[in-house]
Amino acid sequence: MRLNKRVGIETIIVSFIFILLLVVWKVAQGMFLTLQHVPQGTPLQTSGAASQVDFGHVASGSGLMITLSVGGIFLLAIAYYVVRSYVVGKNKR
Repeated sequence: MRLNKRVGIETIIVSFIFILLLVVWKVAQGMFLTLQHVPQGTPLQTSGAASQVDFGHVASGSGLMITLSVGGIFLLAIAYYVVRSYVVGKNKR
């Protein structure tokens, strides 16, 4: 089986775009949740700016979740490459 260089590069680019979109989505989601958060027991302030910020529980990524995420992205890239190679090969015939 020969590897198609053009489809391989396309697969890498699509994978990076997918990862970038996931990161942008998580950042936007975090910004929205932070803007909507009102800490309990905080009286309304007239200045409009809070003097303290409550971030709550900060969870660090576990090794298992990172491994599963990287593995999932890798499997999606392989699936994309196989499908694109099949479509390109079918169109050449």
